[in-house]
Amino acid sequence: MKRFVEVTTIPVHSEYQDESEPGTEFPFHPWLASKIREKLGREDLLLKLSEIRCEEVACPVMETRIEVIDTTSGETASILRFGRKKEQINKLDLQLSFQKMQNL
Repeated sequence: MKRFVEVTTIPVHSEYQDESEPGTEFPFHPWLASKIREKLGREDLLLKLSEIRCEEVACPVMETRIEVIDTTSGETASILRFGRKKEQINKLDLQLSFQKMQNL
């Protein structure tokens, strides 16, 4: 009988965090916050961004996550995930992230 292989995962942590209040943009990106709000059809959304990477010093950024929060209820409406650094997110990444979110 084969033995199971124990898989260990490297702990991850948030490398960078930022928030975009309704009507504002992220300081590192000229249009990302407004495009997210436009695609969701709501200008009153709070966006919380986190860049996630592993604990190793040499580990590159693994993904950027944007938590979309409904300001009326205070609850998370959705989470967008990108496999890039925050400054490198482009319109195609945004479109693919929305498609992935709809398929889940």
